[in-house]
Amino acid sequence: MRDTTKQPSASAHHVEATKRGIRILKLNPQGLYEEAEVIGFSDAITRLDHGGFDKHLSAGLRILAALKDAEVKNHFIPTVEQQLIGWRWLVSTVFINEQWKANGTVDVENEEGGIDMAIIYSGEYGAMCIYPGPTRTSLAINVEGPAIGKYGTETGMSLSIQFYKEMLDINNGIFQISAMGLEGLTILYDGFIKQIQDNGLPVQPTMH
Repeated sequence: MRDTTKQPSASAHHVEATKRGIRILKLNPQGLYEEAEVIGFSDAITRLDHGGFDKHLSAGLRILAALKDAEVKNHFIPTVEQQLIGWRWLVSTVFINEQWKANGTVDVENEEGGIDMAIIYSGEYGAMCIYPGPTRTSLAINVEGPAIGKYGTETGMSLSIQFYKEMLDINNGIFQISAMGLEGLTILYDGFIKQIQDNGLPVQPTMH
């Protein structure tokens, strides 16, 4: 029997941390929450990292918040690598959301012939479409790569986590990109646009 909880004016989804994992509840037509899925903690982090919530970033943020709640409740102790994935995902998502609010979106045809929504980044040298996955990859290359290369895996990952934390501020309980974070990401994407204009499409943006 499915667990149900009456929520007359609730949102369509509810996410919570349990000892079993991240519990996802969905409203049924009768206005009752039903357990739709329980995601293991490590699986939830893997889904975030592999783009499982890239088209539903608000859901991903709820998953990330539940993971933190599970950590506080001692249901889950993330590895340094899992913490790194979470902070990288958060920085990318906060930046993407801020660019969406500032510049809007554009419809882009995807490889299957359908339409995807892309966020617009507008900078010194023009504008381009940005996506969560490539933004995370660029952060990993430009932040984690040099740190791990210089200090080794464990220390490099820990330093990268600290760097990601410094790329964020909290304002009235809401994460936002810090001045330092915005400067770095602006350099990253302005440099990418300039490379496209000067030399064609590079493999990845580079944070100078």
